[in-house]
Amino acid sequence: RSLRTSTTNEAFFKAVSQRKCNMQRYFLLSALFFLLAAADDSTCDEPGSVETCPSSMKKTKRIPDGCNLVMANSGIKDSGWGVFALSGLSKGNQIGGDPVIQIPDITPEGAKGSRRLIWEYLWDGSETGGQYEGIKVMTSVPGVGMLANGDPRSFNILAEKAIVDNFGFSRHSSPAAGAMTAYRNYTWYTTKDLPPGSELIVNYGVNWFKERGFKQDSYQPKPLDLQSLRDNGYCLDNLRPGTSMIPHAGGGAFAARDLEEESIIAPVPVLVISASGLAQMKQRENGEILVQQQLLRNYCFGHPNSSYFLHSYAPMVNLINHDKTPNVKLQWAKESLPLFSKPVFTMQDSSTQLLLELVALRPISKGEEIVLDYGPEWVDAWEQHKQQWKPSTDEYQDAHQLNNSYPTLRTESELRTAPYPSDVFTSCFYRFNSEAYVPVAEWKLARGLLQSSNLRPCLVIERVSRSQDDVTYTVRLFNHPGLAQSHRIPKGRSHVVRHVPREAIVFSNKLYTTDQHLETAFRKEIGLGDIFPTEWMDLK
Repeated sequence: RSLRTSTTNEAFFKAVSQRKCNMQRYFLLSALFFLLAAADDSTCDEPGSVETCPSSMKKTKRIPDGCNLVMANSGIKDSGWGVFALSGLSKGNQIGGDPVIQIPDITPEGAKGSRRLIWEYLWDGSETGGQYEGIKVMTSVPGVGMLANGDPRSFNILAEKAIVDNFGFSRHSSPAAGAMTAYRNYTWYTTKDLPPGSELIVNYGVNWFKERGFKQDSYQPKPLDLQSLRDNGYCLDNLRPGTSMIPHAGGGAFAARDLEEESIIAPVPVLVISASGLAQMKQRENGEILVQQQLLRNYCFGHPNSSYFLHSYAPMVNLINHDKTPNVKLQWAKESLPLFSKPVFTMQDSSTQLLLELVALRPISKGEEIVLDYGPEWVDAWEQHKQQWKPSTDEYQDAHQLNNSYPTLRTESELRTAPYPSDVFTSCFYRFNSEAYVPVAEWKLARGLLQSSNLRPCLVIERVSRSQDDVTYTVRLFNHPGLAQSHRIPKGRSHVVRHVPREAIVFSNKLYTTDQHLETAFRKEIGLGDIFPTEWMDLK
């Protein structure tokens, strides 16, 4: 093109020379740009390390030395996150220790507002011992119970019973009664040795896939690449459970190792629930219908300008208490930011992975309690609750505290003159199959029999003493609400079981009598503050 102009040869070569200089500058600037971009993307050092980067270019360290349990994308196709053992686990190793939250009698409208939570994540209440908390009880089992995927044939971990304990917060003496779950320290144990990189698989039960119309292809877990887990995973065992020193707090989360400032100490995956999803409907003895807020609300994040809540299901995160001087904060994982532009109801899509990150604000020492600022709305609500709270005047007895008080159980005839407290009854661990019904049976210990799912109402009708150390009971069994038809004693028939040992009989509280059903129990979500998506603020 230059030859077509009136430019002389000398001018031409001068222009070409100038163009070469410009191109050199361009390539130098381009190279500098890509170097800066690479530094900004935190690729200045080896994956998982922060030591060689300038402070402004550090890659966030998500897998510290010594971490074994990791959250990463599951090895099962289209199954979201999974839980992996970086260093492997031996048979019988215990995992977890989270609280579990009983969710009784969700209203029909509430079921719509929390359909993904119900459909994909909740467990049957009987699995965690919550079957007497309502007519139909489901349970949120944060941690392994909601993060791990399931298969009834290739599972490699099983759950143990939750401890039922209210930390001594009686409705007669503490405003915290009913504000926290009494079901805690829900642990899992490995059923076999697991090599490094193994994915943890729970047992959803044989009917889980059938009820949802899913094709069940047995999954054979294969260890994943360890470097990929370190590069892309989040550590799940930076925190451990313990008893908080904060007044009225109960349990707390504590650092399991020294944690660096600005490090991500826990992933916080969340599920969207509408306000209607947190309603409980129950019927009083006089027939009156009462609608209350579920205890689950206390284990959700929210904002005053939104009718939506975010329930966290990460290990130990639901144990973190409030403090006005926090040592951690929450931030959104960058992969979640594009989701805010979508309508909030689309968050019920099973493919959606909403993720917050828990970040250390300063260096945290091993054994230090982890505390978060719950926000001014929560603080105001708690202070108002404490001021208005009054001790209960009823004679409520926590059934689980009675088990050590009655080494010898009373028979039906003895109870007529010396009854137990009015809000408790006895339950027996027993498996009943309606297809093999017989009027009288012998109690036999079997593997898994003492699991919470086998607990059902019973009444001692006879005490048999062969010696001082050999006492068994004859009991009559009953049904309880929510039992599957195959486990129900046929109507009009009775079922008596002989030679039941004392350790197979426990005290239980009657329907709607535990602290979480108190009409004055504290209910308030944790504030997310400025990081709550403005797009989901529908109450502005």
